[in-house]
Amino acid sequence: MINIVIHQTALTNASFKESIDLALVCAAFDQKVNLIFVDNGVYNLMTKQNYQSIGDKNHLDILKGLEFYDIENIYVEEESLENRKISKNKLIESCKILSINEIKRLHEKSNQVVSL
Repeated sequence: MINIVIHQTALTNASFKESIDLALVCAAFDQKVNLIFVDNGVYNLMTKQNYQSIGDKNHLDILKGLEFYDIENIYVEEESLENRKISKNKLIESCKILSINEIKRLHEKSNQVVSL
């Protein structure tokens, strides 16, 4: 199992797209992938976003399509949501909220943790 931790928004740098590319490559080699969104990375999971204003594609479509590649585990850190005052109803349905301790346990069980 590989945990890919996303800290930044798709709007600030290329790490989101690199994370998704890495997840797809891992899945292509039959690796179980967990995407974990923390810090400002939680903004990537919000359903209301305007990417057309900067000429970028809506990455929510990409996230929704990951299940076709057997990437089904999308987690978001509860404390990061609380710190940014983001409620669960503002996020995509497929994400699961985990506490910091639950994410730590997930890291302990994984073979690799990649933080981007």
